[in-house]
Amino acid sequence: MEFHRLLLWIESQPSIVIALVTFGACYLCATIVFLIARVSVSKRIADELKATTPVMLTPLSVLTGLVIAFVASRTWTNFDHASAVVRDEVRNIEEVVTLADRLPQNVQTEIRHAIGRYLQFTREHEWSAMLASSAQMRTSIPGLTDAMATLLSFVPQNPGQQIAQQRTLVAIEQAIDARRHRILLSEASVLPMQWIVIVVLGMLMLVTVAIVHIDRPPAMAVNLFILSTALAVCLVLLLVNDRPFSAGGFEIGPESLLGQIVID
Repeated sequence: MEFHRLLLWIESQPSIVIALVTFGACYLCATIVFLIARVSVSKRIADELKATTPVMLTPLSVLTGLVIAFVASRTWTNFDHASAVVRDEVRNIEEVVTLADRLPQNVQTEIRHAIGRYLQFTREHEWSAMLASSAQMRTSIPGLTDAMATLLSFVPQNPGQQIAQQRTLVAIEQAIDARRHRILLSEASVLPMQWIVIVVLGMLMLVTVAIVHIDRPPAMAVNLFILSTALAVCLVLLLVNDRPFSAGGFEIGPESLLGQIVID
């Protein structure tokens, strides 16, 4: 639980803070491994450990690379899907507003007011709930449900109004579906166990590098620095893209939806 809270705190920070924390943690781990290797290992144990060959790094690096690649592909896919879902929601809401212009003035006014309530609800309540991964599916969505009720109670007077009514209802249904996918994606993240696996594999690689160069401190220090930097870069890429609708890293903010819709 504490590890999960720490992850949430890190991911809620700006990208530069995430990078500083991650690089600092990786360099700290490398420094601890170096100091332990130099201080705690006796001459006799060092001679025994020298039998370890650099080939040991190959399976560790392959395993680590596969795990990071698997997690990264899922993370970036979620981010791309989140961007696409928001674009779909914007397109459908704009279509609702545009099609409402083909309906009588009183119906048009009610629909525009309903869409305004939906956007206000999204800005003031739903997006903050998404940041906390606590947004809920609703059977009644403020604004959109009202707009649908207005359309269903409207009796078209000509074929043009009937077509506009049908297409507007379809656009609202698609907007509701896009909202549902947006909420589901707000809960998507890298599982704590996946982070633990990556961290453990990274630590094993650092320890293996220290063992391989146990009798060559300068080479050990340089290789630990290089490897810890590479691990930090990978972790930063995952952390800044992990939660598409989070408050840190590369997030999709409410302006992505609200800033593109203009209601006169």
